[in-house]
Amino acid sequence: MTRNRSVRIIAALILAVILILPASIASATGTGPATPPPVPIKGPRLSPPVYGKGGVLDPYVIYNNLLVPPGLPVQSIEANVADGGRTQEKPGRGIRQTATGTGFGLLLYDSPNVCNDFNPHASWAAQQAISDVWTDWYAGWAPYAIDNGLYQAKNVSFSMERSVGPGNRYNDLISKDGKTEASAKIASSQPYAAGFGSPRIPVPDGFQGGKVMVSVKYLIWDHDQYGKQGGPDGLDYDWASMGVKAGADGPMAVYVNGYVRGEWAELTNTVDLDDAKDVMVLLQGHSPGALNSNIYFDDVKIAFIDASGNGKYLKDCTLEGTVK
Repeated sequence: MTRNRSVRIIAALILAVILILPASIASATGTGPATPPPVPIKGPRLSPPVYGKGGVLDPYVIYNNLLVPPGLPVQSIEANVADGGRTQEKPGRGIRQTATGTGFGLLLYDSPNVCNDFNPHASWAAQQAISDVWTDWYAGWAPYAIDNGLYQAKNVSFSMERSVGPGNRYNDLISKDGKTEASAKIASSQPYAAGFGSPRIPVPDGFQGGKVMVSVKYLIWDHDQYGKQGGPDGLDYDWASMGVKAGADGPMAVYVNGYVRGEWAELTNTVDLDDAKDVMVLLQGHSPGALNSNIYFDDVKIAFIDASGNGKYLKDCTLEGTVK
């Protein structure tokens, strides 16, 4: 897509969202509006640059407002407990060299019914024009962030990541379908709450009043270098989440949170459609501290389920694929 068209897509997306991060969810699922609303992120952001260099907060301000109750998010506490004090596999290795049902180390296994794999090709905006590669968006999946003085949108990067998640073809730049493979990355070294929002995704005929089931693979870089960043378990306070809105213009989303770190895992969220004519998916990363937080997303799947339990997976949930 052209850069001008991409900017219009971002504006339309954010106006449609009136977005939503889970401000007060006490469990792995919940609903909630953001306070204040997130802002759209548009590039280029070259001066000051991202990654905390444009607005580093005083460590005491972060600690007093975000790392102790009541400012410490409940989800951060859950993430730290879920990690169980596990540190990096070896110093500096933020991705474990272990096999799971989802991937092997940084390699993400291929799976069927994916409607958005974030493979770059010509769909990443920064590939189409002179642009800030840290302020990128993909085929109608546009970036946004909370900006309230403590969580600063200007300190978050949104980018294409080639070296994490390219299935069994790591370092093979051209995949079997002729596209360079990649994942979507959200990162910061300062407190942030940010994400990629999908285009409006119409509910297919015959599935109104049913359900939508959305899944995404995620990977949280394990920054815990044997307690280097605070205490015996390193303050494992960042987490991933996925929100699904039944009704893209609505003010509320249903969220699930992901706390697995150092290896690929999956988030799955099923939401009642009621009378919604479309849905929107929100892929989010969160960190309340000045931590080296890097969160990756890949392989979105969306299935609609009718009242009789019959399902249909979308083949393409990007704007360029006309969401079909």
